[in-house]
Amino acid sequence: MSTPSLHDDPLWPRTGAWPSRGSLPGGRVADLAIIGVPTWRTSLSPTGAQHTPDAIRDALRRYSGHSVSLDGATDIVIEEALRLVDDGNLADPDTLEGEASAIRTLRELASDTELLISLGGDNAATVPAALGGFGDNLATAGLITIDAHHDLRDGVSNGSPVRRLIQAGLEGTRVVQIGIADFANSRAYRERARELGITVIHRDALHDRTPQDIAHEALAIAGAAGGPVHIDVDVDVCDRSVAPACPASVPGGLQAHELRRLTRALTRDARVRALDITEIDATADTADGRTIRLAALLILEAATGLIQRKAAQ
Repeated sequence: MSTPSLHDDPLWPRTGAWPSRGSLPGGRVADLAIIGVPTWRTSLSPTGAQHTPDAIRDALRRYSGHSVSLDGATDIVIEEALRLVDDGNLADPDTLEGEASAIRTLRELASDTELLISLGGDNAATVPAALGGFGDNLATAGLITIDAHHDLRDGVSNGSPVRRLIQAGLEGTRVVQIGIADFANSRAYRERARELGITVIHRDALHDRTPQDIAHEALAIAGAAGGPVHIDVDVDVCDRSVAPACPASVPGGLQAHELRRLTRALTRDARVRALDITEIDATADTADGRTIRLAALLILEAATGLIQRKAAQ
């Protein structure tokens, strides 16, 4: 998938054309880095998710980096406020060797970056993305998933990342799952989540609570030990009309504005060191590219949350 020719306006600069890693002089590599983690081989549903990272990059070019505060009093341009890098795509992260290599690469990049965004790929990307972001701090780390599913299946697949992270040493009581939906899970996995001490915030809770309120609760739990927090944004949490390129999205899921607001609210917190965007099959999107365009906006929302974080420090 490639971006068609776009109008060139010097007064409306486009975002996303960020330099490669190591091109910024001195200090940290970047304030924010993106990297592709194109997992797909173990997906429970047929998928072309390995093509998604590059499709998201193409979609970024449709947007500017300009954002205005709710009251209109301030505005920012992310390229002016942040040092941004794009570290390309990891090679074959689905194999045992490839996943181990991905963890090492992501760990190194996360150590030099205030916020690392991994572009999946299916949800299997969450394992290397989180372990890389946690670094040496797995014992105190926390995980927040925005997902319709528990992802506690046995084996190795896009349905097992939360169970695999807990098996690796992540404490279940510091896992929060936002958006868990009816008719998208099973009693067995609900019981498994309960036994592991996972906090579940049902999708319907977002009808009565603000994203900011939910983010505050989730961060208090996931960040209770003071360690780094990873955010897993599984886009199939969205309504099927919003995310048709997600194989498991269902009617009644989150709206785009809900996911965007949650992403910005969560990334404002300094404990959030890494985030992934997963479960999009770019080859299955609608002609208007709505799912991929939403994923690109989530990167910009996360960048804006990071800017607000830095302003508050």
